Amino acid sequence: MKSLQTVIVPQYFDVPLFDRKVQKSAEETTEETKKVWQHHIQAWDAVDLDAIMADYSEDSILILNNTVKKGIEPVRNVFANLFDLFSKGQNIIDPEVIEEEVIYITWHFTPEAEGGTCYFGTDSFVVQNSIIKYQTIGSSLYEKYIVT
Repeated sequence: MKSLQTVIVPQYFDVPLFDRKVQKSAEETTEETKKVWQHHIQAWDAVDLDAIMADYSEDSILILNNTVKKGIEPVRNVFANLFDLFSKGQNIIDPEVIEEEVIYITWHFTPEAEGGTCYFGTDSFVVQNSIIKYQTIGSSLYEKYIVT
């Protein structure tokens, strides 16, 4: 009999993924998430660190290429570094997908210093109570350009 080889990856945080205090309809939740996304992307486009941080709380968790950042200051540091990095190239964000409390985006960044090399990336967000509770960011860009 053949056996399965299973690797258990340790859990990084001990919080429930969906912590809803008040149940909302799917439509209400999607509308709330869209509002948070509009604010977030406007703050991103304006390179406004204070405005973008208004979308997060001390309980927010951001995972960037398998590195966990929790709370305002660590997330703020990531965005300060991202603003610096992305100011040195061209970024194209594909149309977002929003369903209930989830936002999914893909993007393509071309650093000026690399003469045409384009990096693909993806972000996922979970919005709860008008705050980005969880965000993941993944791209090979961050293997070359380290963001802390």
